[in-house]
Amino acid sequence: MYKMKGLLISMLLLAGILAGCNETPAENKGSTTESTSTSAVKADAPEWPRTFKDALGKEIVIKHKPKKLAALWYFYPEILVALGEPPAASTEKEYLSSLSYLNGKLDSAEELGDKLSPSIEKILSIEPDLILATEQHEKMYDSLEKVAPVITLKSKDIYENWQYGLRTVAEIIGKEDEAEKVINKMMKEITTGREALKSIQGETVALILSWDGKTFNVLGEGNPVYTLAFDKEKGLGLTPDDTFKGTNNKFTTFEGISTVQADHIFLIGDITKKEILMNDLKQSKVWNNLNAVKKGNVYLMDSSAITGGPLAIEYALQNITNALRKL
Repeated sequence: MYKMKGLLISMLLLAGILAGCNETPAENKGSTTESTSTSAVKADAPEWPRTFKDALGKEIVIKHKPKKLAALWYFYPEILVALGEPPAASTEKEYLSSLSYLNGKLDSAEELGDKLSPSIEKILSIEPDLILATEQHEKMYDSLEKVAPVITLKSKDIYENWQYGLRTVAEIIGKEDEAEKVINKMMKEITTGREALKSIQGETVALILSWDGKTFNVLGEGNPVYTLAFDKEKGLGLTPDDTFKGTNNKFTTFEGISTVQADHIFLIGDITKKEILMNDLKQSKVWNNLNAVKKGNVYLMDSSAITGGPLAIEYALQNITNALRKL
Protein backbone atom coordinates (compact mmCIF):
# COMPACT_ATOMS: atom_id res chain seq x y z
CA MET A 1 0.00 0.00 0.00
CA TYR A 2 2.75 2.40 1.01
CA LYS A 3 4.68 1.53 -2.16
CA MET A 4 1.63 2.26 -4.30
CA LYS A 5 1.04 5.55 -2.47
CA GLY A 6 4.70 6.53 -2.90
CA LEU A 7 4.59 5.66 -6.59
CA LEU A 8 1.43 7.73 -7.04
CA ILE A 9 2.99 10.73 -5.32
CA SER A 10 6.13 10.42 -7.47
CA MET A 11 4.01 10.30 -10.63
CA LEU A 12 2.03 13.37 -9.57
CA LEU A 13 5.25 15.29 -8.82
CA LEU A 14 6.71 14.30 -12.19
CA ALA A 15 3.52 15.40 -13.97
CA GLY A 16 3.66 18.71 -12.15
CA ILE A 17 7.26 19.27 -13.16
CA LEU A 18 6.51 18.39 -16.79
CA ALA A 19 3.47 20.67 -16.79
CA GLY A 20 5.59 23.44 -15.34
CA CYS A 21 8.16 22.94 -18.07
CA ASN A 22 5.48 23.04 -20.75
CA GLU A 23 4.10 26.31 -19.35
CA THR A 24 7.45 28.05 -19.18
CA PRO A 25 7.53 29.25 -22.84
CA ALA A 26 4.04 30.69 -22.44
CA GLU A 27 5.12 32.55 -19.32
CA ASN A 28 8.27 33.79 -21.03
CA LYS A 29 6.26 34.90 -24.04
CA GLY A 30 3.98 36.91 -21.82
CA SER A 31 6.96 38.43 -20.05
CA THR A 32 8.64 39.29 -23.38
CA THR A 33 5.49 40.91 -24.70
CA GLU A 34 5.19 43.03 -21.60
CA SER A 35 8.87 43.98 -21.78
CA THR A 36 8.60 44.89 -25.48
CA SER A 37 5.50 46.95 -24.83
CA THR A 38 7.22 48.80 -21.99
CA SER A 39 10.28 49.45 -24.18
CA ALA A 40 8.05 50.82 -26.94
CA VAL A 41 6.36 53.16 -24.50
CA LYS A 42 9.73 54.33 -23.21
CA ALA A 43 10.94 54.95 -26.76
CA ASP A 44 7.86 57.03 -27.56
CA ALA A 45 7.73 58.95 -24.29
CA PRO A 46 10.81 61.11 -23.56
CA GLU A 47 12.44 60.40 -20.20
CA TRP A 48 13.58 63.15 -17.93
CA PRO A 49 16.08 63.91 -16.70
CA ARG A 50 18.37 63.14 -19.65
CA THR A 51 22.05 63.88 -20.19
CA PHE A 52 23.32 65.46 -23.40
CA LYS A 53 26.99 65.73 -24.38
CA ASP A 54 27.51 68.85 -26.47
CA ALA A 55 30.17 70.03 -28.94
CA LEU A 56 32.38 71.34 -26.13
CA GLY A 57 32.41 67.90 -24.54
CA LYS A 58 30.28 69.12 -21.64
CA GLU A 59 27.60 66.83 -20.25
CA ILE A 60 24.46 68.83 -19.58
CA VAL A 61 21.74 67.32 -17.42
CA ILE A 62 18.33 68.39 -18.70
CA LYS A 63 16.08 67.92 -15.68
CA HIS A 64 12.75 68.28 -17.47
CA LYS A 65 11.36 68.98 -20.93
CA PRO A 66 12.47 72.54 -21.79
CA LYS A 67 9.54 74.89 -22.21
CA LYS A 68 11.37 78.19 -22.62
CA LEU A 69 14.28 78.07 -25.05
CA ALA A 70 16.68 80.88 -25.90
CA ALA A 71 18.08 80.40 -29.44
CA LEU A 72 21.35 82.23 -30.09
CA TRP A 73 22.04 81.21 -33.71
CA TYR A 74 19.82 81.73 -36.75
CA PHE A 75 19.13 78.06 -37.56
CA TYR A 76 17.75 77.13 -34.15
CA PRO A 77 14.39 78.96 -34.48
CA GLU A 78 13.75 77.32 -37.85
CA ILE A 79 14.46 73.85 -36.47
CA LEU A 80 12.33 74.50 -33.38
CA VAL A 81 9.40 75.74 -35.49
CA ALA A 82 9.68 72.62 -37.67
CA LEU A 83 9.40 70.56 -34.47
CA GLY A 84 6.39 72.55 -33.27
CA GLU A 85 8.34 74.23 -30.44
CA PRO A 86 9.03 77.91 -31.30
CA PRO A 87 11.69 79.51 -29.07
CA ALA A 88 10.84 81.92 -26.29
CA ALA A 89 13.61 84.21 -27.51
CA SER A 90 15.92 84.44 -30.51
CA THR A 91 18.73 86.47 -31.97
CA GLU A 92 18.14 88.04 -35.41
CA LYS A 93 14.37 87.87 -34.90
CA GLU A 94 13.60 90.69 -37.34
CA TYR A 95 15.53 89.03 -40.17
CA LEU A 96 14.21 85.54 -39.41
CA SER A 97 10.62 86.78 -39.32
CA SER A 98 11.06 88.06 -42.87
CA LEU A 99 11.72 84.51 -44.15
CA SER A 100 8.63 83.13 -45.85
CA TYR A 101 8.38 79.99 -43.70
CA LEU A 102 8.89 81.84 -40.40
CA ASN A 103 6.56 84.74 -41.06
CA GLY A 104 4.25 85.00 -38.03
CA LYS A 105 5.87 82.00 -36.33
CA LEU A 106 8.15 84.04 -34.05
CA ASP A 107 5.70 86.75 -33.02
CA SER A 108 5.79 85.69 -29.36
CA ALA A 109 9.58 85.37 -29.23
CA GLU A 110 11.72 88.02 -27.56
CA GLU A 111 14.48 89.68 -29.61
CA LEU A 112 17.97 88.96 -28.27
CA GLY A 113 19.93 91.09 -30.71
CA ASP A 114 22.91 90.14 -32.86
CA LYS A 115 23.74 86.44 -33.15
CA LEU A 116 27.41 87.05 -32.34
CA SER A 117 26.75 89.24 -29.30
CA PRO A 118 23.30 88.47 -27.85
CA SER A 119 22.10 90.52 -24.91
CA ILE A 120 22.76 88.71 -21.61
CA GLU A 121 20.29 91.04 -19.88
CA LYS A 122 17.47 90.10 -22.27
CA ILE A 123 18.29 86.40 -21.96
CA LEU A 124 18.17 86.75 -18.19
CA SER A 125 14.83 88.55 -18.33
CA ILE A 126 13.00 85.68 -20.03
CA GLU A 127 14.34 83.10 -17.53
CA PRO A 128 14.93 80.34 -20.10
CA ASP A 129 15.04 76.66 -19.16
CA LEU A 130 17.81 76.12 -21.70
CA ILE A 131 20.09 78.15 -23.96
CA LEU A 132 21.03 76.84 -27.43
CA ALA A 133 24.39 78.24 -28.50
CA THR A 134 27.22 77.53 -30.97
CA GLU A 135 31.02 77.60 -30.77
CA GLN A 136 30.72 81.31 -31.68
CA HIS A 137 29.52 81.96 -28.13
CA GLU A 138 32.32 80.16 -26.31
CA LYS A 139 33.82 83.39 -24.95
CA MET A 140 30.55 84.30 -23.26
CA TYR A 141 29.84 80.76 -22.07
CA ASP A 142 30.48 81.49 -18.38
CA SER A 143 28.06 84.42 -18.40
CA LEU A 144 25.39 82.40 -20.21
CA GLU A 145 25.79 79.44 -17.86
CA LYS A 146 24.91 81.66 -14.91
CA VAL A 147 21.52 82.28 -16.54
CA ALA A 148 20.57 78.72 -17.53
CA PRO A 149 22.10 75.44 -18.76
CA VAL A 150 23.85 75.98 -22.11
CA ILE A 151 24.09 73.44 -24.94
CA THR A 152 26.66 74.22 -27.61
CA LEU A 153 26.51 72.69 -31.10
CA LYS A 154 28.88 73.28 -34.02
CA SER A 155 27.29 75.59 -36.57
CA LYS A 156 29.03 73.92 -39.53
CA ASP A 157 27.68 70.47 -38.59
CA ILE A 158 24.10 71.73 -38.52
CA TYR A 159 24.38 74.03 -41.54
CA GLU A 160 25.72 71.29 -43.80
CA ASN A 161 23.35 68.55 -42.64
CA TRP A 162 19.76 69.57 -41.92
CA GLN A 163 18.83 66.05 -40.80
CA TYR A 164 21.59 66.04 -38.18
CA GLY A 165 20.47 69.44 -36.89
CA LEU A 166 16.84 68.39 -36.71
CA ARG A 167 17.58 65.11 -34.92
CA THR A 168 20.03 66.68 -32.48
CA VAL A 169 17.71 69.49 -31.39
CA ALA A 170 14.85 66.98 -31.21
CA GLU A 171 16.91 64.87 -28.83
CA ILE A 172 17.49 67.89 -26.61
CA ILE A 173 13.79 68.78 -26.33
CA GLY A 174 12.28 65.29 -26.50
CA LYS A 175 10.74 65.49 -29.98
CA GLU A 176 12.53 62.60 -31.68
CA ASP A 177 9.36 61.16 -33.21
CA GLU A 178 8.40 64.51 -34.72
CA ALA A 179 11.88 64.88 -36.23
CA GLU A 180 11.59 61.53 -37.99
CA LYS A 181 8.18 62.48 -39.37
CA VAL A 182 9.61 65.69 -40.82
CA ILE A 183 12.61 63.87 -42.30
CA ASN A 184 10.51 61.08 -43.83
CA LYS A 185 8.13 63.59 -45.38
CA MET A 186 10.98 65.65 -46.83
CA MET A 187 12.85 62.67 -48.25
CA LYS A 188 9.69 61.44 -49.97
CA GLU A 189 9.22 64.87 -51.52
CA ILE A 190 12.86 64.95 -52.65
CA THR A 191 12.57 61.48 -54.19
CA THR A 192 9.39 62.53 -56.00
CA GLY A 193 11.11 65.67 -57.27
CA ARG A 194 14.14 63.72 -58.47
CA GLU A 195 11.92 61.40 -60.48
CA ALA A 196 9.97 64.33 -61.94
CA LEU A 197 13.16 66.09 -63.11
CA LYS A 198 14.90 63.11 -64.71
CA SER A 199 14.18 64.45 -68.18
CA ILE A 200 16.46 67.50 -67.67
CA GLN A 201 19.24 65.94 -65.62
CA GLY A 202 21.62 66.32 -68.55
CA GLU A 203 21.15 70.10 -68.56
CA THR A 204 23.43 72.08 -66.28
CA VAL A 205 22.31 74.27 -63.39
CA ALA A 206 24.03 77.08 -61.45
CA LEU A 207 22.93 78.51 -58.10
CA ILE A 208 24.04 82.14 -57.87
CA LEU A 209 23.73 84.10 -54.64
CA SER A 210 23.72 87.90 -54.41
CA TRP A 211 23.01 89.75 -51.18
CA ASP A 212 23.36 93.24 -52.60
CA GLY A 213 22.85 92.88 -56.37
CA LYS A 214 26.49 93.86 -56.95
CA THR A 215 28.58 90.93 -55.78
CA PHE A 216 27.76 87.41 -56.94
CA ASN A 217 28.76 83.95 -55.74
CA VAL A 218 28.10 80.59 -57.39
CA LEU A 219 27.19 78.24 -54.56
CA GLY A 220 29.42 75.18 -54.31
CA GLU A 221 29.90 71.99 -52.34
CA GLY A 222 29.10 72.14 -48.65
CA ASN A 223 26.19 74.49 -49.19
CA PRO A 224 22.85 72.87 -48.25
CA VAL A 225 21.08 74.15 -51.38
CA TYR A 226 23.90 72.73 -53.52
CA THR A 227 23.43 69.35 -51.84
CA LEU A 228 19.68 69.51 -52.38
CA ALA A 229 20.02 70.35 -56.06
CA PHE A 230 22.86 68.04 -57.10
CA ASP A 231 23.28 65.11 -54.71
CA LYS A 232 22.19 61.87 -56.40
CA GLU A 233 20.76 60.34 -53.20
CA LYS A 234 20.05 63.18 -50.77
CA GLY A 235 18.94 65.64 -53.44
CA LEU A 236 17.42 66.09 -56.87
CA GLY A 237 20.38 64.69 -58.80
CA LEU A 238 20.65 67.66 -61.18
CA THR A 239 23.83 68.41 -63.14
CA PRO A 240 25.95 71.32 -61.85
CA ASP A 241 27.93 73.70 -64.05
CA ASP A 242 31.31 71.92 -63.85
CA THR A 243 33.15 75.21 -64.21
CA PHE A 244 32.58 75.75 -60.51
CA LYS A 245 33.83 73.34 -57.89
CA GLY A 246 34.73 73.65 -54.25
CA THR A 247 32.94 75.75 -51.66
CA ASN A 248 33.68 79.35 -52.61
CA ASN A 249 33.18 80.76 -56.12
CA LYS A 250 32.87 84.48 -55.51
CA PHE A 251 33.53 86.84 -58.41
CA THR A 252 35.88 89.72 -57.67
CA THR A 253 34.26 91.69 -60.51
CA PHE A 254 30.84 91.37 -62.13
CA GLU A 255 32.47 90.43 -65.42
CA GLY A 256 33.53 87.16 -63.80
CA ILE A 257 29.96 85.96 -64.08
CA SER A 258 30.55 85.52 -67.81
CA THR A 259 32.23 82.19 -66.99
CA VAL A 260 28.87 80.69 -65.98
CA GLN A 261 27.86 78.35 -68.80
CA ALA A 262 24.87 76.66 -67.15
CA ASP A 263 21.65 76.01 -69.07
CA HIS A 264 19.64 77.14 -66.02
CA ILE A 265 20.37 79.76 -63.36
CA PHE A 266 18.68 80.13 -59.99
CA LEU A 267 19.40 83.66 -58.80
CA ILE A 268 19.12 83.78 -55.01
CA GLY A 269 18.70 87.07 -53.16
CA ASP A 270 16.26 89.46 -51.51
CA ILE A 271 13.20 88.80 -53.62
CA THR A 272 11.55 92.00 -52.39
CA LYS A 273 14.16 93.88 -54.42
CA LYS A 274 13.87 91.70 -57.51
CA GLU A 275 12.64 94.49 -59.80
CA ILE A 276 15.67 96.67 -59.09
CA LEU A 277 18.01 93.69 -59.36
CA MET A 278 16.60 92.46 -62.66
CA ASN A 279 16.42 95.94 -64.18
CA ASP A 280 20.11 96.47 -63.43
CA LEU A 281 21.07 93.07 -64.81
CA LYS A 282 19.11 93.57 -68.02
CA GLN A 283 21.27 96.61 -68.77
CA SER A 284 24.39 94.45 -68.70
CA LYS A 285 25.80 92.90 -71.88
CA VAL A 286 27.70 90.38 -69.76
CA TRP A 287 24.48 89.20 -68.18
CA ASN A 288 22.54 89.12 -71.44
CA ASN A 289 25.21 86.96 -73.07
CA LEU A 290 24.88 84.18 -70.49
CA ASN A 291 23.64 80.88 -71.89
CA ALA A 292 20.75 80.59 -69.41
CA VAL A 293 19.66 84.20 -70.01
CA LYS A 294 19.53 83.67 -73.76
CA LYS A 295 17.39 80.58 -73.24
CA GLY A 296 15.07 82.36 -70.82
CA ASN A 297 16.04 79.96 -68.04
CA VAL A 298 16.63 82.32 -65.12
CA TYR A 299 14.58 81.80 -61.95
CA LEU A 300 14.52 84.01 -58.87
CA MET A 301 14.61 82.42 -55.42
CA ASP A 302 14.46 84.28 -52.11
CA SER A 303 17.34 84.06 -49.64
CA SER A 304 14.91 82.10 -47.47
CA ALA A 305 16.41 79.09 -49.26
CA ILE A 306 19.91 79.27 -47.81
CA THR A 307 19.64 79.05 -44.01
CA GLY A 308 20.31 75.31 -44.10
CA GLY A 309 17.38 74.21 -41.95
CA PRO A 310 14.55 71.81 -42.84
CA LEU A 311 12.10 74.58 -43.74
CA ALA A 312 14.68 76.26 -45.98
CA ILE A 313 15.31 72.95 -47.73
CA GLU A 314 11.59 72.48 -48.26
CA TYR A 315 11.28 76.04 -49.60
CA ALA A 316 14.18 75.54 -52.03
CA LEU A 317 12.85 72.15 -53.09
CA GLN A 318 9.48 73.60 -54.00
CA ASN A 319 11.05 76.49 -55.92
CA ILE A 320 13.46 74.34 -57.91
CA THR A 321 10.97 71.62 -58.81
CA ASN A 322 8.19 74.08 -59.68
CA ALA A 323 10.51 76.07 -61.97
CA LEU A 324 12.02 73.10 -63.80
CA ARG A 325 8.79 71.07 -64.08
CA LYS A 326 7.37 73.74 -66.34
CA LEU A 327 9.91 72.94 -69.05
